[in-house]
Parts: sequence; structure tokens; C-alpha cells
Amino acid sequence: MAASGPTAFPGKMSHKKYKAALKKEKRRKRRQELARLRDAELSQQEEEEDAFAEEKRLEEERLMEEERQKLHEEWLLREEKAQEEFRAKKKKEEAARKRKEEQERKLKAEWEEQQRKEREEEEQKQQEKREREVTSVIGG
Repeated sequence: MAASGPTAFPGKMSHKKYKAALKKEKRRKRRQELARLRDAELSQQEEEEDAFAEEKRLEEERLMEEERQKLHEEWLLREEKAQEEFRAKKKKEEAARKRKEEQERKLKAEWEEQQRKEREEEEQKQQEKREREVTSVIGG
């Protein structure tokens, strides 16, 4: 790039050409400054857009994390309810099993008692029969 200012032009020039060159140089510097400002503004806009995009991304991540946490808590509640239902069912089944065992035990005890009474009655009859036979043999 050529050096700035009137020294960039070789030799002596007329006042008119000097003023035109000076005006041209001022326009060039003004355009460069405007371009520099425009670039600075664009980069600032890009930074703002990047910051906005980052903020939006963080907000989306926060919302996703909240949703994940909500779903996890709902799952925990469902799991706890299922565990409670399972424990209640097991308790009910255990109570039913104990009732059944107790009923079977009572039935068995009643059956055994019935068998014992029948045996005693049978023995009693046998004893009476023997006594009659002995009495009839002795008395006869």
C-alpha cells in the first residue's frame, strides 16, 4: 500500500492537483475509518449474537435439566407406589397363608380328635364284648 499524504506523489505538482490528491486521501481515510467502524460494529453484533445464542443454549439446557429432574421424580414416585403395592400384596398373601395354615392345623387337630374318639369307642366296645364273653363263659 502506498504511503499516505502528499509525499506519496512524486515530484512537484500544481496547487490544484495537490488539493485533489489531498481530497482523495481524505476520502480514502474516511472510507477506511467507516469500514473499520462497520467491521467493529459487525464484530460487536456477532459477539452479542454469540452471547445471545450462548444464553439461549444455557436456558435450553436448564429447561432440559428441569424436565429430566421432573421425569426422574415422577419415576421415583411411581417406583415407591409400586413398592408399597408390592409390600401390601405380600403382606396380604402372608396373612392368607397363615390363615390357611391355621385352618388346616385346626382341621387336622379335629380329625385326630375324631379318630382318637372313634378308637376309644371301638376299644370300649371291644372291652365290653370281652367282658360279656368272659361273663358268659364263667356264668354259663
